[in-house]
Amino acid sequence: MVGWEYPPFKAGGLATHCYGLTRSLPNKNMKVHFYMPKTKQGANSNNPNLKIIEVGESEIFPYDRPDAKEIGGHFFEAVYRYNDLVVSKVMETIKTEGKYDVIHCHDWLTMKAGTKLKKSAGLPLVLTIHSTEYDRSGWIYPNQWFIDIEREGMLNADCIISVSEFTKRVCVEKYGINPNKITVIHNAVYPIEEGQKQKIILFLGRLTIQKGAEFFLKAAQKVKNHEPDSKFVIAGTGDMLPKLITQAINLGLSDQVIFTGRLTDEEVKHIYGISSVYVMPSVSEPFGITALEAISAGTPTIASKTAGFSEAFTNCLRVDFWDTDEMANKIVSLLRYNPLHRTLASEGKREINLFTWDRVAEKTQAVYRGVMQ
Repeated sequence: MVGWEYPPFKAGGLATHCYGLTRSLPNKNMKVHFYMPKTKQGANSNNPNLKIIEVGESEIFPYDRPDAKEIGGHFFEAVYRYNDLVVSKVMETIKTEGKYDVIHCHDWLTMKAGTKLKKSAGLPLVLTIHSTEYDRSGWIYPNQWFIDIEREGMLNADCIISVSEFTKRVCVEKYGINPNKITVIHNAVYPIEEGQKQKIILFLGRLTIQKGAEFFLKAAQKVKNHEPDSKFVIAGTGDMLPKLITQAINLGLSDQVIFTGRLTDEEVKHIYGISSVYVMPSVSEPFGITALEAISAGTPTIASKTAGFSEAFTNCLRVDFWDTDEMANKIVSLLRYNPLHRTLASEGKREINLFTWDRVAEKTQAVYRGVMQ
């Protein structure tokens, strides 16, 4: 398996997915080698059937974009270099330890390596699509360089796993992929402990155009008029942070909004546990593991209709990301009406039991068997 992030090196949901999957597959009598860039923290495994293999170093994050011309060249070179290093390291391992049964790559940064290894080592290639360039760009001026890499990887894969039907449609309609080649496997979650609830409405995610934090702030202004003692927490970092701070000031929300910056894993669990409402107003969200995390902590969730999570989960409220009136209406309803809040919290925690990494691993193993035949 080839990725680029793994806890404690974590930039988004991809690290969470790779961690959950690689921890569950070895329990099904499988041996997994996970290749990733070297990090300062150093990822490790205490399971004899899971080996973490670090390859070189990379300054590129999975959600970075070469938008500035002065860093564009370095960005492209770093991506190609990482893929070449992975190919060399995998071929070395095959010589010393024997041939793998299958290679499994995640998203655009590993696709070149997967394609090369399929051809040079004769390995069946499985590719998981967690997000596409259309998602990351918010469907505004997607970068053709990313799209070309993604299309090449998808065309070369023997089977594609998408994290939602939403993402499957994007692969079919925008990349021309045969739908019969795509298997949908929804994400899962490790449950988080519920805390003492406070009047906090939470947004947690990368502060990029994709995640829709600006719509969260517009809704917050409307909620403030009805629930003036509410607090709005925006947790995360990203290129939109300065703009969002300015927006909060202009909307008169200086006293209501808290920007936390990057949180540790323990801080993330704490804020999920004490929040009363979680809002995921993404413009384009292939799945949205954060919604599962919030619900597992007993926090009712309002999710964008353009999120894969919304198709998979019943006990949540849905809203168009641009409809900030309706978003505010749903937030106020959850704050005011205890029976609604209590029902969504309890039924959500019950439904969350269906979203286990063991189940994801089982379905993924079936995909492996299919491409190995």
